[in-house]
Amino acid sequence: MLGKYQKILSLPGALSFTLAGLVARFPISMYGLGAVLLVQSRTGSYFKAGLLSAAFAVAAAIGGPFTTRFADRFGQNKIIPLQVLIHTSSLLITILFIIEKFNFGLVLTLGVISGLSIPAIGPYVRARWQKVTTSSPQQNTAFALESVFDEVIFIFGPPLVTFLCIILYDAAGLFLAAFLVTIGSLWLTSQKSTQPAIHKVGAIIGKAAIFYPGMWSIFMAYILFGAVFGAAEVIAVAFSREKGSPELAGMLITFWSVGSLAAGLLMGVIHFKSKLSNRFLFFAFLFAISLIPLPFISTIYMLSITLLISGLAISPVLITGYTLIGQLVPQNRLTEGFAWANTGAGLGIALASAIAGWIIDNSGAQVAFWVVTASGLLTFVISLANFRDLKRADSRSAIPA
Repeated sequence: MLGKYQKILSLPGALSFTLAGLVARFPISMYGLGAVLLVQSRTGSYFKAGLLSAAFAVAAAIGGPFTTRFADRFGQNKIIPLQVLIHTSSLLITILFIIEKFNFGLVLTLGVISGLSIPAIGPYVRARWQKVTTSSPQQNTAFALESVFDEVIFIFGPPLVTFLCIILYDAAGLFLAAFLVTIGSLWLTSQKSTQPAIHKVGAIIGKAAIFYPGMWSIFMAYILFGAVFGAAEVIAVAFSREKGSPELAGMLITFWSVGSLAAGLLMGVIHFKSKLSNRFLFFAFLFAISLIPLPFISTIYMLSITLLISGLAISPVLITGYTLIGQLVPQNRLTEGFAWANTGAGLGIALASAIAGWIIDNSGAQVAFWVVTASGLLTFVISLANFRDLKRADSRSAIPA
Protein backbone atom coordinates (compact mmCIF):
# COMPACT_ATOMS: atom_id res chain seq x y z
CA MET A 1 0.00 0.00 0.00
CA LEU A 2 2.72 2.47 0.94
CA GLY A 3 4.64 1.96 -2.30
CA LYS A 4 2.52 4.45 -4.26
CA TYR A 5 2.95 7.09 -1.55
CA GLN A 6 6.69 6.52 -1.43
CA LYS A 7 6.86 6.92 -5.20
CA ILE A 8 5.17 10.31 -5.32
CA LEU A 9 7.11 11.58 -2.31
CA SER A 10 10.32 10.73 -4.16
CA LEU A 11 9.41 13.17 -6.94
CA PRO A 12 11.76 16.22 -6.98
CA GLY A 13 10.93 18.56 -4.11
CA ALA A 14 7.75 16.72 -3.13
CA LEU A 15 8.74 15.62 0.36
CA SER A 16 9.98 19.07 1.32
CA PHE A 17 6.95 21.07 0.18
CA THR A 18 4.64 18.43 1.63
CA LEU A 19 6.21 18.71 5.09
CA ALA A 20 6.23 22.51 4.91
CA GLY A 21 2.57 22.48 3.95
CA LEU A 22 1.78 20.11 6.80
CA VAL A 23 3.34 22.45 9.36
CA ALA A 24 1.78 25.56 7.83
CA ARG A 25 -1.76 24.25 7.76
CA PHE A 26 -1.66 22.42 11.08
CA PRO A 27 -3.32 25.51 12.65
CA ILE A 28 -6.43 24.85 10.54
CA SER A 29 -7.44 22.31 13.17
CA MET A 30 -6.61 24.77 15.95
CA TYR A 31 -8.20 28.10 15.00
CA GLY A 32 -11.87 27.22 15.48
CA LEU A 33 -11.59 25.11 18.61
CA GLY A 34 -8.95 27.42 20.08
CA ALA A 35 -11.21 30.45 19.53
CA VAL A 36 -14.24 28.67 20.99
CA LEU A 37 -12.33 27.62 24.11
CA LEU A 38 -10.74 31.05 24.62
CA VAL A 39 -13.86 33.16 24.02
CA GLN A 40 -16.14 30.85 26.00
CA SER A 41 -13.65 30.87 28.86
CA ARG A 42 -13.49 34.67 28.92
CA THR A 43 -17.14 35.53 28.15
CA GLY A 44 -19.14 32.42 29.06
CA SER A 45 -21.00 32.58 25.73
CA TYR A 46 -20.97 29.86 23.09
CA PHE A 47 -22.74 32.25 20.74
CA LYS A 48 -19.91 34.79 20.89
CA ALA A 49 -17.41 31.97 20.52
CA GLY A 50 -19.19 30.68 17.44
CA LEU A 51 -19.57 34.20 16.08
CA LEU A 52 -15.82 34.87 16.21
CA SER A 53 -15.11 31.50 14.64
CA ALA A 54 -17.66 32.34 11.95
CA ALA A 55 -16.20 35.79 11.27
CA PHE A 56 -12.73 34.31 10.88
CA ALA A 57 -13.96 31.52 8.63
CA VAL A 58 -16.06 33.80 6.40
CA ALA A 59 -13.15 36.18 5.96
CA ALA A 60 -10.82 33.31 5.10
CA ALA A 61 -13.39 32.00 2.65
CA ILE A 62 -13.71 35.35 0.92
CA GLY A 63 -10.01 36.11 0.86
CA GLY A 64 -8.82 32.72 -0.39
CA PRO A 65 -9.84 32.93 -4.07
CA PHE A 66 -8.45 36.45 -4.43
CA THR A 67 -5.09 35.84 -2.79
CA THR A 68 -4.60 32.59 -4.69
CA ARG A 69 -5.35 34.37 -7.95
CA PHE A 70 -2.57 36.82 -7.12
CA ALA A 71 -0.33 33.84 -6.36
CA ASP A 72 -1.08 32.40 -9.81
CA ARG A 73 -0.10 35.74 -11.30
CA PHE A 74 2.90 36.82 -9.23
CA GLY A 75 4.12 33.59 -7.62
CA GLN A 76 3.63 32.04 -4.19
CA ASN A 77 6.99 33.32 -2.98
CA LYS A 78 5.79 36.91 -3.46
CA ILE A 79 2.32 36.60 -1.94
CA ILE A 80 2.71 34.21 1.01
CA PRO A 81 5.18 36.33 3.10
CA LEU A 82 2.85 39.33 2.90
CA GLN A 83 -0.09 37.18 3.94
CA VAL A 84 1.83 35.74 6.89
CA LEU A 85 2.83 39.18 8.13
CA ILE A 86 -0.73 40.51 8.15
CA HIS A 87 -2.34 37.28 9.35
CA THR A 88 -0.04 36.55 12.27
CA SER A 89 0.14 40.10 13.59
CA SER A 90 -3.65 40.56 13.48
CA LEU A 91 -4.20 37.15 15.08
CA LEU A 92 -1.91 38.01 17.99
CA ILE A 93 -3.67 41.32 18.52
CA THR A 94 -7.04 39.54 18.43
CA ILE A 95 -5.89 37.17 21.18
CA LEU A 96 -4.67 40.10 23.27
CA PHE A 97 -7.98 41.96 22.89
CA ILE A 98 -9.96 38.88 23.95
CA ILE A 99 -7.80 38.48 27.05
CA GLU A 100 -8.07 42.15 27.94
CA LYS A 101 -11.87 42.08 27.34
CA PHE A 102 -11.91 44.75 24.65
CA ASN A 103 -15.16 45.57 22.87
CA PHE A 104 -16.27 42.39 21.10
CA GLY A 105 -17.00 44.29 17.89
CA LEU A 106 -13.33 45.25 17.73
CA VAL A 107 -12.36 41.64 18.34
CA LEU A 108 -14.56 40.57 15.44
CA THR A 109 -13.02 43.20 13.17
CA LEU A 110 -9.52 41.96 13.88
CA GLY A 111 -10.68 38.38 13.42
CA VAL A 112 -11.92 39.32 9.96
CA ILE A 113 -8.56 40.88 9.06
CA SER A 114 -6.73 37.80 10.28
CA GLY A 115 -9.06 35.52 8.33
CA LEU A 116 -8.80 37.53 5.10
CA SER A 117 -5.02 37.27 5.13
CA ILE A 118 -4.57 33.61 6.12
CA PRO A 119 -2.41 31.76 3.54
CA ALA A 120 -4.44 29.19 1.57
CA ILE A 121 -1.88 26.46 2.19
CA GLY A 122 -4.03 23.57 0.96
CA PRO A 123 -4.56 25.06 -2.52
CA TYR A 124 -0.91 26.17 -2.69
CA VAL A 125 0.33 22.64 -1.97
CA ARG A 126 -2.19 20.92 -4.24
CA ALA A 127 -1.19 23.22 -7.09
CA ARG A 128 2.43 22.11 -6.57
CA TRP A 129 1.34 18.48 -6.74
CA GLN A 130 -0.44 19.21 -10.00
CA LYS A 131 2.88 20.48 -11.34
CA VAL A 132 5.20 17.66 -10.20
CA THR A 133 2.98 14.63 -10.83
CA THR A 134 3.04 13.07 -14.28
CA SER A 135 -0.18 11.01 -14.50
CA SER A 136 -3.77 10.91 -13.29
CA PRO A 137 -3.12 7.96 -10.90
CA GLN A 138 -0.23 9.91 -9.37
CA GLN A 139 -2.50 12.92 -8.89
CA ASN A 140 -5.12 10.74 -7.20
CA THR A 141 -2.48 9.39 -4.82
CA ALA A 142 -1.14 12.90 -4.17
CA PHE A 143 -4.58 14.29 -3.37
CA ALA A 144 -5.26 11.27 -1.17
CA LEU A 145 -2.01 11.97 0.68
CA GLU A 146 -3.05 15.57 1.21
CA SER A 147 -6.38 14.39 2.58
CA VAL A 148 -4.56 12.00 4.90
CA PHE A 149 -2.38 14.85 6.16
CA ASP A 150 -5.51 16.94 6.72
CA GLU A 151 -6.84 14.15 8.90
CA VAL A 152 -3.53 13.79 10.75
CA ILE A 153 -3.90 17.47 11.54
CA PHE A 154 -7.39 16.95 12.94
CA ILE A 155 -6.33 13.86 14.87
CA PHE A 156 -3.60 15.65 16.79
CA GLY A 157 -4.72 19.29 16.62
CA PRO A 158 -7.99 19.26 18.60
CA PRO A 159 -6.72 17.25 21.58
CA LEU A 160 -3.54 19.35 21.62
CA VAL A 161 -5.55 22.58 21.64
CA THR A 162 -7.90 21.20 24.29
CA PHE A 163 -4.97 20.27 26.52
CA LEU A 164 -3.21 23.60 26.04
CA CYS A 165 -6.32 25.72 26.59
CA ILE A 166 -7.89 23.80 29.49
CA ILE A 167 -4.85 22.48 31.34
CA LEU A 168 -2.22 25.17 30.67
CA TYR A 169 -3.62 28.52 29.47
CA ASP A 170 -6.80 29.37 27.57
CA ALA A 171 -4.94 31.31 24.84
CA ALA A 172 -2.09 28.82 24.39
CA GLY A 173 -3.76 27.02 21.48
CA LEU A 174 -4.03 30.14 19.34
CA PHE A 175 -0.51 31.25 20.23
CA LEU A 176 0.85 27.93 18.98
CA ALA A 177 -1.25 28.25 15.81
CA ALA A 178 0.30 31.64 15.06
CA PHE A 179 3.79 30.20 15.47
CA LEU A 180 3.19 27.16 13.26
CA VAL A 181 1.54 29.00 10.37
CA THR A 182 4.44 31.46 10.29
CA ILE A 183 7.21 28.86 10.30
CA GLY A 184 5.53 26.51 7.84
CA SER A 185 4.50 29.22 5.38
CA LEU A 186 7.96 30.73 5.19
CA TRP A 187 9.45 27.26 4.71
CA LEU A 188 7.07 26.63 1.83
CA THR A 189 7.86 30.03 0.32
CA SER A 190 11.57 29.22 0.17
CA GLN A 191 10.96 26.28 -2.21
CA LYS A 192 10.83 27.98 -5.60
CA SER A 193 11.60 24.94 -7.78
CA THR A 194 8.18 23.36 -7.19
CA GLN A 195 6.24 26.60 -7.36
CA PRO A 196 3.60 26.52 -10.12
CA ALA A 197 4.38 28.54 -13.23
CA ILE A 198 3.69 32.26 -12.97
CA HIS A 199 1.08 33.27 -15.53
CA LYS A 200 1.47 36.49 -17.46
CA VAL A 201 -1.03 39.28 -16.94
CA GLY A 202 -2.84 38.61 -20.19
CA ALA A 203 -3.17 34.93 -19.39
CA ILE A 204 -5.27 35.45 -16.29
CA ILE A 205 -7.64 38.11 -17.57
CA GLY A 206 -11.12 36.64 -17.80
CA LYS A 207 -13.71 34.94 -15.68
CA ALA A 208 -12.95 33.62 -12.22
CA ALA A 209 -12.63 29.87 -11.65
CA ILE A 210 -16.03 29.72 -9.96
CA PHE A 211 -17.73 30.58 -13.27
CA TYR A 212 -16.43 27.60 -15.20
CA PRO A 213 -19.17 25.00 -15.85
CA GLY A 214 -19.53 22.60 -12.94
CA MET A 215 -17.62 24.68 -10.42
CA TRP A 216 -20.71 26.31 -8.93
CA SER A 217 -22.14 22.87 -8.16
CA ILE A 218 -18.94 21.86 -6.36
CA PHE A 219 -18.93 25.17 -4.50
CA MET A 220 -22.48 24.66 -3.19
CA ALA A 221 -21.73 21.09 -2.12
CA TYR A 222 -18.64 22.24 -0.23
CA ILE A 223 -20.64 24.92 1.60
CA LEU A 224 -22.87 22.23 3.06
CA PHE A 225 -19.95 19.88 3.61
CA GLY A 226 -18.21 22.62 5.59
CA ALA A 227 -21.37 23.26 7.59
CA VAL A 228 -21.11 19.74 8.96
CA PHE A 229 -17.67 20.45 10.38
CA GLY A 230 -18.44 23.96 11.60
CA ALA A 231 -21.40 22.83 13.65
CA ALA A 232 -19.75 19.64 14.89
CA GLU A 233 -16.72 21.48 16.28
CA VAL A 234 -18.78 23.80 18.46
CA ILE A 235 -21.16 21.01 19.48
CA ALA A 236 -18.26 18.74 20.50
CA VAL A 237 -17.12 21.32 23.05
CA ALA A 238 -20.63 21.84 24.44
CA PHE A 239 -21.57 18.14 24.42
CA SER A 240 -18.46 17.12 26.34
CA ARG A 241 -19.02 19.91 28.88
CA GLU A 242 -22.65 18.89 29.36
CA LYS A 243 -21.48 15.32 30.07
CA GLY A 244 -18.95 16.58 32.63
CA SER A 245 -15.85 15.76 30.53
CA PRO A 246 -14.72 18.98 28.79
CA GLU A 247 -11.26 17.53 28.24
CA LEU A 248 -12.75 15.01 25.77
CA ALA A 249 -13.89 17.63 23.25
CA GLY A 250 -10.78 17.23 21.14
CA MET A 251 -11.02 13.45 21.31
CA LEU A 252 -14.45 13.50 19.67
CA ILE A 253 -13.10 15.36 16.63
CA THR A 254 -10.12 13.02 16.62
CA PHE A 255 -12.34 9.95 16.27
CA TRP A 256 -13.90 11.54 13.20
CA SER A 257 -10.47 12.19 11.71
CA VAL A 258 -9.20 8.66 12.41
CA GLY A 259 -11.96 7.21 10.26
CA SER A 260 -11.25 9.69 7.49
CA LEU A 261 -7.51 9.01 7.62
CA ALA A 262 -8.06 5.27 7.17
CA ALA A 263 -10.32 5.86 4.20
CA GLY A 264 -7.89 8.38 2.72
CA LEU A 265 -4.99 5.94 2.84
CA LEU A 266 -7.08 3.35 1.02
CA MET A 267 -8.26 5.87 -1.59
CA GLY A 268 -4.68 6.64 -2.54
CA VAL A 269 -3.85 3.11 -3.64
CA ILE A 270 -7.09 2.22 -5.46
CA HIS A 271 -7.15 2.64 -9.22
CA PHE A 272 -10.78 3.61 -9.84
CA LYS A 273 -12.50 2.75 -13.11
CA SER A 274 -15.80 4.44 -12.33
CA LYS A 275 -16.52 7.99 -13.44
CA LEU A 276 -15.55 10.87 -11.19
CA SER A 277 -19.08 12.25 -10.98
CA ASN A 278 -20.50 8.86 -9.96
CA ARG A 279 -17.88 8.43 -7.24
CA PHE A 280 -18.51 11.88 -5.81
CA LEU A 281 -22.27 11.31 -5.64
CA PHE A 282 -21.85 7.88 -4.07
CA PHE A 283 -19.46 9.08 -1.37
CA ALA A 284 -21.70 12.09 -0.64
CA PHE A 285 -24.59 9.67 -0.10
CA LEU A 286 -22.58 7.51 2.32
CA PHE A 287 -21.51 10.59 4.26
CA ALA A 288 -25.09 11.86 4.51
CA ILE A 289 -26.60 8.66 5.89
CA SER A 290 -23.75 8.23 8.39
CA LEU A 291 -24.82 11.48 10.12
CA ILE A 292 -28.47 10.57 10.62
CA PRO A 293 -27.99 8.96 14.10
CA LEU A 294 -26.26 11.99 15.68
CA PRO A 295 -29.31 13.83 17.13
CA PHE A 296 -30.39 10.63 18.89
CA ILE A 297 -27.09 9.95 20.69
CA SER A 298 -26.79 10.80 24.38
CA THR A 299 -23.41 9.37 25.47
CA ILE A 300 -19.82 10.27 24.61
CA TYR A 301 -19.03 6.60 23.93
CA MET A 302 -21.74 6.19 21.28
CA LEU A 303 -20.92 9.58 19.79
CA SER A 304 -17.28 8.55 19.41
CA ILE A 305 -18.23 5.33 17.59
CA THR A 306 -20.67 7.14 15.30
CA LEU A 307 -18.12 9.81 14.38
CA LEU A 308 -15.49 7.15 13.70
CA ILE A 309 -17.82 5.41 11.23
CA SER A 310 -18.93 8.69 9.67
CA GLY A 311 -15.29 9.70 9.19
CA LEU A 312 -14.81 6.85 6.72
CA ALA A 313 -16.73 8.88 4.12
CA ILE A 314 -14.98 12.23 4.64
CA SER A 315 -11.73 11.69 2.72
CA PRO A 316 -13.42 10.01 -0.26
CA VAL A 317 -15.70 13.04 -0.72
CA LEU A 318 -12.86 15.53 -0.38
CA ILE A 319 -10.40 13.66 -2.60
CA THR A 320 -12.96 13.14 -5.36
CA GLY A 321 -14.10 16.76 -5.08
CA TYR A 322 -10.59 18.13 -5.52
CA THR A 323 -10.01 15.77 -8.45
CA LEU A 324 -13.20 17.07 -10.07
CA ILE A 325 -11.94 20.64 -9.72
CA GLY A 326 -8.67 19.67 -11.41
CA GLN A 327 -10.72 18.60 -14.43
CA LEU A 328 -13.16 21.51 -14.46
CA VAL A 329 -10.79 24.50 -14.50
CA PRO A 330 -7.80 25.36 -16.72
CA GLN A 331 -4.24 25.20 -15.38
CA ASN A 332 -3.95 28.96 -14.97
CA ARG A 333 -6.96 28.89 -12.61
CA LEU A 334 -5.96 25.78 -10.69
CA THR A 335 -4.89 27.30 -7.36
CA GLU A 336 -7.89 29.61 -7.47
CA GLY A 337 -10.16 26.66 -8.26
CA PHE A 338 -8.95 24.73 -5.21
CA ALA A 339 -9.39 27.88 -3.14
CA TRP A 340 -13.05 28.15 -4.15
CA ALA A 341 -13.62 24.71 -2.64
CA ASN A 342 -12.02 25.94 0.58
CA THR A 343 -14.15 29.08 0.35
CA GLY A 344 -17.33 27.06 0.14
CA ALA A 345 -16.30 24.93 3.09
CA GLY A 346 -15.29 28.05 5.03
CA LEU A 347 -18.65 29.72 4.46
CA GLY A 348 -20.42 26.58 5.60
CA ILE A 349 -18.23 26.34 8.69
CA ALA A 350 -18.91 29.96 9.55
CA LEU A 351 -22.67 29.84 9.13
CA ALA A 352 -23.16 26.51 10.87
CA SER A 353 -20.88 27.29 13.81
CA ALA A 354 -22.86 30.45 14.60
CA ILE A 355 -26.21 28.66 14.22
CA ALA A 356 -25.05 25.72 16.34
CA GLY A 357 -23.75 28.08 19.03
CA TRP A 358 -27.12 29.83 19.24
CA ILE A 359 -28.99 26.51 19.44
CA ILE A 360 -26.62 25.23 22.14
CA ASP A 361 -27.14 28.35 24.26
CA ASN A 362 -30.93 27.95 24.00
CA SER A 363 -31.62 24.21 23.66
CA GLY A 364 -28.44 22.25 24.36
CA ALA A 365 -25.88 20.31 22.36
CA GLN A 366 -27.97 17.29 21.42
CA VAL A 367 -30.60 19.40 19.64
CA ALA A 368 -27.84 21.25 17.80
CA PHE A 369 -26.75 17.98 16.17
CA TRP A 370 -29.70 18.44 13.80
CA VAL A 371 -27.61 21.14 12.09
CA VAL A 372 -24.95 18.52 11.34
CA THR A 373 -27.41 15.92 10.09
CA ALA A 374 -29.35 18.36 7.92
CA SER A 375 -26.15 19.74 6.37
CA GLY A 376 -24.94 16.25 5.50
CA LEU A 377 -28.24 15.31 3.85
CA LEU A 378 -28.31 18.56 1.88
CA THR A 379 -24.76 17.92 0.64
CA PHE A 380 -26.06 14.82 -1.11
CA VAL A 381 -29.24 16.55 -2.32
CA ILE A 382 -27.27 19.42 -3.87
CA SER A 383 -24.85 16.99 -5.52
CA LEU A 384 -27.72 14.96 -6.95
CA ALA A 385 -29.58 18.04 -8.19
CA ASN A 386 -26.46 19.28 -10.00
CA PHE A 387 -25.25 15.90 -11.19
CA ARG A 388 -25.37 16.96 -14.84
CA ASP A 389 -22.86 19.74 -14.13
CA LEU A 390 -20.54 17.37 -12.29
CA LYS A 391 -20.53 14.99 -15.24
CA ARG A 392 -18.68 17.63 -17.28
CA ALA A 393 -15.48 16.48 -15.56
CA ASP A 394 -15.84 12.88 -16.72
CA SER A 395 -14.71 13.41 -20.30
CA ARG A 396 -11.59 15.25 -19.19
CA SER A 397 -10.77 12.69 -16.49
CA ALA A 398 -10.30 10.09 -19.21
CA ILE A 399 -7.54 12.15 -20.82
CA PRO A 400 -4.04 11.17 -19.61
CA ALA A 401 -2.42 13.91 -17.55
